[in-house]
Amino acid sequence: MIKGAIVGFGKIARTNHLEAFQSEELQRSFDITSAVELDTNTRERCRKEYSRINFYESLDEMYSNDKVDFIDITTPPKYHKEIIEWAVAKKLNIICEKPFTLSYREAEELYNKLNDSNILFTPCHQYKYSPLWSEFKSLLDELDKDVKVFLQFNVFRTGADPGLNTNVSPWRLNKEISGGGILSDTGFHYLYLSNWLLGKPRKVTTINHNLAHSSFQVEDTSQVILEYDRGTIQINLTWAYHGRRNEAKLISKTGSIFYDGSNYLIKNFNGKEEKISVPDASDKSHYTSLYAKLFSDFAKEVQKKNFHKKGLQDAYNTIYLLDKCYESACKRKTIELRNE
Repeated sequence: MIKGAIVGFGKIARTNHLEAFQSEELQRSFDITSAVELDTNTRERCRKEYSRINFYESLDEMYSNDKVDFIDITTPPKYHKEIIEWAVAKKLNIICEKPFTLSYREAEELYNKLNDSNILFTPCHQYKYSPLWSEFKSLLDELDKDVKVFLQFNVFRTGADPGLNTNVSPWRLNKEISGGGILSDTGFHYLYLSNWLLGKPRKVTTINHNLAHSSFQVEDTSQVILEYDRGTIQINLTWAYHGRRNEAKLISKTGSIFYDGSNYLIKNFNGKEEKISVPDASDKSHYTSLYAKLFSDFAKEVQKKNFHKKGLQDAYNTIYLLDKCYESACKRKTIELRNE
């Protein structure tokens, strides 16, 4: 069993991470002994509610009292770099919520430190564990490599997630804390998914808008077009919808998948149509199960002392792509991407 501390005890920590760690699947693999929470009121309230967890005001206070094998970072992106550097110095393995860092510049500073370390860095790119996106991946693997494809993701929300404290403006709307709007938040998932499905893109074109929230510091709507050797991916994101909806399409001459946000998708391959059951992408229990699968793999690698850098490279490549998306939106032009 490996012992860990959650750093930042907000909504995602309580409603997804902790539930995943305490699930029947993982309760023999993990022992979450500690949590670090800066806010005094939150810390004292949670100390009573989660009596089996030791709560601390700082990382150093936690480290001097509890021996842990890893930390799980669930703070807003602004604080990731400082926490990661602290963990590297203490030689602690790391699980880190997306996005990796506040900016690509910060990612560059951290990359070599993590790459040269004997610790495992695992970003929360949990969508890759979803049966839904695995169906998309499987069809792409079935198609001939010379068949061009078009993928489209439509991700519609009513606004930024307010977290647990609905009396204050969501931190996701503060660019200094979040790094950006819906593209940096929800969009980050679809950037790493795109790279997982089709490899590294050659070009990116992005247009950002504020359709319903003109006072926001960050975009509430984003359209991204990624050009790959195998085809094109279009990502449409908005916080300006009247509900919550997820859609996705994969189209080619020999095969296609259509997903309309329900609990099934329609797959057509070589003229044969098939209805395949998948979890509802908006279902909370399904979302927590993806974390459980990610954490399970993390535990196995730590126990084997396999401190590979696959997760680090994935996080680094995705923050680079996010940076180029914003550059494209700012310059209002298509950006050529590196291919190394």
